[in-house]
Amino acid sequence: MADASHDELQLVADMADRAGAFLLENFGRVRQIDHKGAVDLVTDVDRRSEERLLAELDRFFPDDTVEAEEGGARSGTSGRIWYVDPLDGTTNYVHGYSHFAVSIACCDAEGPLLGAVHAPYLDELYLAGRGLGVKQIRPRGGEQRVLPRRQPVALSDALIATGFSYTRDERIDRVCEWVRRFLRAGCNGMRRAGSAAVDLAHVGSGRLDGFFELSLRPWDVAAGILICRETGCRVTDMHGVELPLTHESLVAAAPGLDRVILDMLEAP
Repeated sequence: MADASHDELQLVADMADRAGAFLLENFGRVRQIDHKGAVDLVTDVDRRSEERLLAELDRFFPDDTVEAEEGGARSGTSGRIWYVDPLDGTTNYVHGYSHFAVSIACCDAEGPLLGAVHAPYLDELYLAGRGLGVKQIRPRGGEQRVLPRRQPVALSDALIATGFSYTRDERIDRVCEWVRRFLRAGCNGMRRAGSAAVDLAHVGSGRLDGFFELSLRPWDVAAGILICRETGCRVTDMHGVELPLTHESLVAAAPGLDRVILDMLEAP
């Protein structure tokens, strides 16, 4: 398995830094809001952010394939693919809520190779390279640290996050039932912040101890998966299968807690 390149990782860091700064600059200045579904929003800021990121990928990585949430796509010949979410947490962004991020990841046949999640309102940029660990950078504060490996966490001490599908069908009932189970089982707390990219980064950093969600897409999670794995967290689907890039259903947790969460999700 090939590890990431420091030079490429720096390019990703710079792209994520600029993209996050653009989101923060336009926070509260959304000019156009459209609906992709009944409750799934897209704004002019999503589209403009994506255009800027795709232009940078064209410049720095012209041979790689690109898939972006708002429809930007390009075929490449390298065998690598970039997954770009220019604004994860659009609904939060529209409502002026702080949890939103840009998520950028490069994947190969082994899974995520390079990744960055930048939550600019929180001044948190998480930068990961396979085999290189994870840095937590505060672009405005001028600080950075290498994230340590996560240690085991008991369910009674665990803060766990989830998310709700934009499709308001029986999946909502399932997630609500799961939340009830965790609360009744005595976890330390449940959270729903509205950005899978931020939630996964927070599992890696230790702000959260576990996260599960249904109906995600690769651009939502590719960078966050790498952040989790590089800090010793396990990421699987809801059957406990560890795939190179898990996304349709996902569980991420500190060591040992993943099995507890999976058992809770499978309980009748």
